[in-house]
Amino acid sequence: DLWIRFKHSGRQEDLDEAISLYREGLELRPAPHPDRYLFLNSIARALSTQFKQYGGHEDLDEAISLYREALELFPAAHPSRSISLNNIASDLWIRFEQSGRQEDLEEAISFHREALELRPAQHPLRSTSLTDIATALSTRFNLYGRREDLEEAISFHREALELRPAPHPGRFAYLNNIAIAL
Repeated sequence: DLWIRFKHSGRQEDLDEAISLYREGLELRPAPHPDRYLFLNSIARALSTQFKQYGGHEDLDEAISLYREALELFPAAHPSRSISLNNIASDLWIRFEQSGRQEDLEEAISFHREALELRPAQHPLRSTSLTDIATALSTRFNLYGRREDLEEAISFHREALELRPAPHPGRFAYLNNIAIAL
């Protein structure tokens, strides 16, 4: 599909057409269609990617808005809900880094927490969620000096490291994260 081809080739035309087709599909799934959240999520992901490629802030804002709408429709027990939570948290984090808006950082932490709750100990993406929330908490500590943020960040980094025992190829990054937090 066009999304996959864009991911491999980086051709802007493919991303533009994919966004257009996702939007057309969304029109065919008016609320309260049970699959509407899938199209909202797809458009949001594509717009987020477009922002990362070209820096259009309106793309990032729309992606966040669409992720919000998708999450309202996402069934609570859906196995992909944690991915959408992580995606909106990541986009809020990016917007925080660009604008410095504290609300974006707070929301990013909140969404990361919710995603983490949906990723139990054996979930393959739990270590990613742990690292993401630890990074956000470390940032909040650096900004506001709340010691409990730093302690919680270190705890999350340690848990993430435990999920990557030697000789895991990514273990070095988790060791580095703890060292930085300490």
